[in-house]
Amino acid sequence: MNFLLINPFLDYTKANKLFAIKAEIPPLGLLYIGSSLEEKGHNVTLVDFCVENFTEEKLLKAVEKKDAVGITVRTLDIRSVAQISDTIKKYHPEIPIIIGGPHCTLDPKQALIDTHADICVKGEGEKVITMIADALEGKNSLNNIPGVYYVENKTIKSGPPAEEIKDLDTIPFPARHLVEHYRYGEVVAGYNPTRGKVASIMTSRGCPYHCRYCVNDSINKTFRVRSSENVIKEIKIIKKKYDFLHIIDENFFADLKTANEILDFLVEDDHGMNIWISGIRVDAADEKLFLKMKKAGVKTINLGIESGNQDVLDFYNKGTTLDQCRKAVHLARKMGFFTIGYFMLGAPIETEQHLKNTINFAKSLPLDNASFSPFAYLKGTPIWNEAVAEGKIKENEFTVLCDSSRGLGNFTTEEIWQWVIKAFQSFHLRPSYIMDQIIQSFIRWDFRVPKEGLKLLLKENNVLKIKV
Repeated sequence: MNFLLINPFLDYTKANKLFAIKAEIPPLGLLYIGSSLEEKGHNVTLVDFCVENFTEEKLLKAVEKKDAVGITVRTLDIRSVAQISDTIKKYHPEIPIIIGGPHCTLDPKQALIDTHADICVKGEGEKVITMIADALEGKNSLNNIPGVYYVENKTIKSGPPAEEIKDLDTIPFPARHLVEHYRYGEVVAGYNPTRGKVASIMTSRGCPYHCRYCVNDSINKTFRVRSSENVIKEIKIIKKKYDFLHIIDENFFADLKTANEILDFLVEDDHGMNIWISGIRVDAADEKLFLKMKKAGVKTINLGIESGNQDVLDFYNKGTTLDQCRKAVHLARKMGFFTIGYFMLGAPIETEQHLKNTINFAKSLPLDNASFSPFAYLKGTPIWNEAVAEGKIKENEFTVLCDSSRGLGNFTTEEIWQWVIKAFQSFHLRPSYIMDQIIQSFIRWDFRVPKEGLKLLLKENNVLKIKV
């Protein structure tokens, strides 16, 4: 069969477009789906509308002579997926549209309704997609496939419950050749640490921690780790063609033994890549470990700090302390990492003083970049479940900001966005921060931070003018 896989265009809002990167890394989930299909002899093409601009003409040209279309679905991109689906159905109603991804796992029936697709996959899709292909060829039946929901005679039906892939080593490596013609890391606004040809890799799925705001427990029921041998085998292939490797695990150091074995290989191997590890908890910070990361070629790390208030971290069930946050950031600066700190504003218990504390805490740390976002109730998280039980959120709502009018927090949606903008301004427009980044640019001999910062400030609808 001839499959077309689609990464839908991002459905930006006016506010988050300011801080977004158009396409930071390749769509790893779709590349896994592609390799699984190719392993079974199917032909696969991939169109990434996060990189190239979407037009109906481009879509229809890509759909020509295809037997099926697969689309990954993110909760914030429901409208763009529906637009793509409707366009295909208008001109090619005979082509089945298959959807998958995190949104589909959270509510497969609603996902089918919202996107107007034909088949939806709940859970991991690498094995399921080949079963669906068999069903489309008449070799199987959709009602026998685990985790599949489908429309038949205008009625949604389903197969057996979804099954997790226990041994991640059995999944074929992503089909990266499907996106070799794209350039990832293009900046919409702000700074992106990637440079050169970019590959991403995932060494585990899930997370053993249970933060109240995190949807991971609903997406991955269990925490599973690939063997270090399997990961190293993939890295040996990646290093031949790529300049930059982005490790995108939820928590790379959750299995410390495996992570160390991977780092040991990277230290010993002349791979020549710059590495970004995006999933690091602050309580993993250790000088010996961070030194090994530096020797391994790690240049950039993300730290989920979340708040400058210990009572809020405890409310989140984060399991970290402010002292651990300080230690991690200072140690990262000592090692010369480009360090990005993530913060949320507007948790249900937060007052104005809490928000001020978080902003001031962020400013007290030698971070190279700080990302502030409004706290959101995400479908499937413990705190979302509590709000549903209390009648504050409806079952069919996926992302709900902490709005005081609904009893979900102490601020209106507009107020919390104003605080997010204020935090961004307060952190990044400090003379001390600007001077520090100029100094760091000379140390790293990388002047993209001040350059992109200047471009952001000069934008017609920049962060100083935005109204939310």
